[in-house]
Amino acid sequence: MKHWTEPNGIFLIQIPTEWRYVNPIVEGEKEESPYSFQPYEDVNGCFQISCYPLETLAPKLAKKYPGGVPNLKWRTSRMDDTEFCTHVFFGALADQALIGKYIYNANLESDERINEELRLVDNVLKSLVIVPPPDRKLASDMEKFDRFRAALAASYDLLDNAIESDSFIEVIAVCANQIDAFLRLSIVIAIQLRDQTDEVPIKYLFQAENERGLMERKIYDDALKYNVIGDVDHEELDSLYKLRNRVIHRYIISDIKTRDLPSIAVRYFDASEKIRLILRDFEDLQKGCQYGVYGKKFMKFYEPYDETTKRLFADVNDKHLIGKFARKIKND
Repeated sequence: MKHWTEPNGIFLIQIPTEWRYVNPIVEGEKEESPYSFQPYEDVNGCFQISCYPLETLAPKLAKKYPGGVPNLKWRTSRMDDTEFCTHVFFGALADQALIGKYIYNANLESDERINEELRLVDNVLKSLVIVPPPDRKLASDMEKFDRFRAALAASYDLLDNAIESDSFIEVIAVCANQIDAFLRLSIVIAIQLRDQTDEVPIKYLFQAENERGLMERKIYDDALKYNVIGDVDHEELDSLYKLRNRVIHRYIISDIKTRDLPSIAVRYFDASEKIRLILRDFEDLQKGCQYGVYGKKFMKFYEPYDETTKRLFADVNDKHLIGKFARKIKND
């Protein structure tokens, strides 16, 4: 199982590692409930879950429990038609009213595959935890942190593919992304170490649609400001930034030659590895602390085992969503 956090940090659930979160993959779709999940492969049905303020959906219940509903009990119902069967689950906990659904094609009624997925749905519903309102921003930020790490891991598939195909421009572009990511995460840890806090300066790890984010040069400047890198590294990154822009934006209209690309790619690769090791040192500094993304509280610093590896593979698959880079996560 792998945890999933409602985008606003309202609740946490445990879903099967073999399931993917469906909502964000449609271009332009707003990330809001119902939140949908289905297997990566051999899709038989879809599980959905929604949450609403208790006073909005169940005002009588909110009045009965002014301090929040203490225990979660699910009531079941059915909404079937000639095309689809739908199992519906109603529940309430703390300050939230909850609706779950499992939807599948009507011709699969009583199919053992559906019965097995319904058993999985039951486990998911039992795992639901409401996050106290003061902790919801942190829960949402930590989910974005996990997506950030998954995207960084996925970038290595792109880098390996670019190296194997001698696609030097792609190597340069991916290494530039990785340097940016290593620095962002190092800055986050540096700020947390300075302030001794769990608070995540999320502007470094996430940029929403239509939001003006922090550009690479700003990241280089902030890395220097927070003593993540020194002046020499800052100068090298600035030099590489200018080269990268010539390669990507002015390859045709400048005098840069294709034979120049391998040496630029090597410089970028070397710089990326150097910054990665700087990040590793910051992670080591924080792993013994009681606070921060790599502190003991969030248990991000552990020895890998089968389930954590499958969770990482699932997160990487969620980033790629193409078969070429799909990692196998099912049990043999």
